Amino acid sequence: MSSKWCFILLSFLNLSLGCNADYETVKKICEEQKTCSSCLQTQTCMWCAATSSIANYEPSIRCVARDKYKDPNVWCPVSQIINDSTVMIVKENLPLFATKNTTPMQIQPQVLRLRLRIGEEYNFTLKYSSAEDYPVDLYYLMDLSSSMSQYREDLSELGVDLASAMRHLTRNFRLGFGSFVDKVELPMTDTLPEKLKKPCNEDIVDCAPPYGYKHQMNLTEDADSFKTNVQAAPLSGNLDGPEGGFDAIMQAMVCTERIGWRKDGRHLLVFSTDANFHVAGDGRLAGIIEPNDCECHLDKEGTYTHSSLLDYPSISQINRIALKNNMNIIFAVPQDVSNTYQRLSECISGSAIGVIKKNDTVNVINLIQKEYEKLVDKVKMIDNAKKPITLRYFSKCLDKKGEVIERSECQGFHFGDIIQFEISIKATECPTNPENWQQLIEIKPQGLEDTLKIELELICDCPCDKSDHKAYVIKSEKCNYQGDLNCGICKCNDGFYGKHCICSGNETQSNVKDDCRASDNDNSDCSNHGTCQCGSCECEIRENPAENFSGKYCECNNFSCLRDNDQLCGGHGNCTCGTCVCMPGWSGLSCGCHDNSTCFPPGDNTKICSGHGTCDCGKCHCDNDVFYSGGYCQDCPTCSEVHCSKLKECVECYAFNTGSRSKNGTCERCYDDIEIVAKIDKVDVNEADYQLGYRVCHVPTDNGCSFDFKYRIESHRGDMPKSYVTVEENKKCPKAIPIFTVAISVIVSTVIIGFLILLIWKIVTMVHDQREYAKFERERAMAKWERGDNPLHKQATTTFSNPTFTESRQN
Repeated sequence: MSSKWCFILLSFLNLSLGCNADYETVKKICEEQKTCSSCLQTQTCMWCAATSSIANYEPSIRCVARDKYKDPNVWCPVSQIINDSTVMIVKENLPLFATKNTTPMQIQPQVLRLRLRIGEEYNFTLKYSSAEDYPVDLYYLMDLSSSMSQYREDLSELGVDLASAMRHLTRNFRLGFGSFVDKVELPMTDTLPEKLKKPCNEDIVDCAPPYGYKHQMNLTEDADSFKTNVQAAPLSGNLDGPEGGFDAIMQAMVCTERIGWRKDGRHLLVFSTDANFHVAGDGRLAGIIEPNDCECHLDKEGTYTHSSLLDYPSISQINRIALKNNMNIIFAVPQDVSNTYQRLSECISGSAIGVIKKNDTVNVINLIQKEYEKLVDKVKMIDNAKKPITLRYFSKCLDKKGEVIERSECQGFHFGDIIQFEISIKATECPTNPENWQQLIEIKPQGLEDTLKIELELICDCPCDKSDHKAYVIKSEKCNYQGDLNCGICKCNDGFYGKHCICSGNETQSNVKDDCRASDNDNSDCSNHGTCQCGSCECEIRENPAENFSGKYCECNNFSCLRDNDQLCGGHGNCTCGTCVCMPGWSGLSCGCHDNSTCFPPGDNTKICSGHGTCDCGKCHCDNDVFYSGGYCQDCPTCSEVHCSKLKECVECYAFNTGSRSKNGTCERCYDDIEIVAKIDKVDVNEADYQLGYRVCHVPTDNGCSFDFKYRIESHRGDMPKSYVTVEENKKCPKAIPIFTVAISVIVSTVIIGFLILLIWKIVTMVHDQREYAKFERERAMAKWERGDNPLHKQATTTFSNPTFTESRQN
């Protein structure tokens, strides 16, 4: 067999073993489910709702793997099997079209109804095509604090040119305008009376009182009115650096009717400022603690009325409302604050950022035009699915020859191109709240109103769980009139338990479960082959009367033993608790072996399989720990020390005519093929010989010598082995030791060493004495002897001087 076919066979075996292991796991998980609902909530399981009055017998295991039985009637009547599967119904599937002056259809299909089994993955196809001249609403939201005065003048000249540029992309374009400053509260705004009237510097004439946000102009196709409204909007001012732009963004997004956002259209919100922004929580600085409610609060004049009542929106609130209302926010800011708004844009889906300059309206127009082209050039599918529902998107986009890969976004297409998405939906578990078993999931392109609606129903219960179902029997006779028959099993009243509600008491407070389990680690009652009835096991009754479970815990059976010739225990034994008990004269796991006389090797060896294996059905199965082989496990090519000792006597007799086998010039009981050579090759340096089975022996003899030989053993199953030996012609004997020479050498060495030691000792002592004598001489030369009076001796004569005599002499 070639290596290729070996690899294929091994791969197939591994796959088969893996599949069997997976099947056994699924089977065990299914059998552990005790109710119909939990069974259907487990993937690839099905439930039997039959009772003994319907079927010939009542199954002890009601929840099984779908593939367990090829013929379901063996396990349960087909009519009583509950095996709900995922079902998809297309409720609305209008074709794609984009006719001018009509509402386009950009998504197909539009409405689906899906009954989804938990754990199953369902795939369907969604098509998208971008419509030409799709409505576009652009709302320009501008910071009108005093520092933005120059930008306001530029913006007033922007309307006509912007409308003209956008109408090259779509003929259905509208433009609106709003402005903002900040909350009129300290520390955001100076609340001195004079500052509340005119918060700007003296050089700004048209300065209005401070305000939070004001809607200046509804969305309209009249570009000229845009210029008029921008010029009429006065500047104002505030105290701190950041502005209240988040209040303005929220109101501009949620006040859809007041501003005039069209439901079917792209929504562009251009936000322009030269300052940073206040975020949620900053309102506490002014004593405003009420969180933003994401509702519209504009009065008749378009002014934000809850600026001093509600805190600033959070970034997550803005992101959520932008996704909900299909808003695409463009941050048009100067260079010095662009980094801040770049990070903000990364937190808001569908947003972008561009840098604007003073006295440069062309830059703003190009920015808006560029961002719009990006929007219509790509599509990104989004959804509102929440756990445990997961959706995955796959597409090859416009590359018809490309691979379908997982992605939710495609780009580079034009009007009329059709993008196809393969969508996979899966539920990993049932929500704990039954109200969430039915959900409405919406899938749509980001920034557009077109939506695919999925009316999702999760399969989390069974029809027979409902009290109005015909299989639901209240106070059933089957349940001893102490419970309701529900999907074939009894749901006992309080104070009763058991399979048929015949046990009284509280099952959870008693140890009846422990009495039906073999050990503390056993999690199944009656070994999963019976039911626990009031603390004792009632074993399952099988369809075949000859087959049964037995034992205290139903752990034994009489039908799962090995078979031989398609007969249980070969017809020569009884199956007891899963093991064959053979009749006299028969042996083996399946009682298929009659005797073991053919396992004794010929010759003097009286052990079965030479003592190196077991006899199974007249054939030796050798032990694998030492690698014995042969028909009687008599050969061990790798056991060099065993064969060296066995072959030694015959080799020594044949080659050197010595040893215990040598008798009168002959070698007794030696049948090996022995060849004498001058020198044998070492196997450890001759890999070819080693692969052929050659081994080298180095053995000693009685006279202190040793010799080397090389052997190879050949054997065939059922035959005695034969050895082929090559031996060196000369023994390796140690040379005789010259005793006299050794003795003389020892004596001479001892004398020489002793003389050298004495000589060294003499030299050391002479050097030491010379040093001591020289030291003595130096000390003697340095000694000095003084001759002075004895300080203890005093003279007897005392001499006194006459001071008068001394003075007269001096005169």
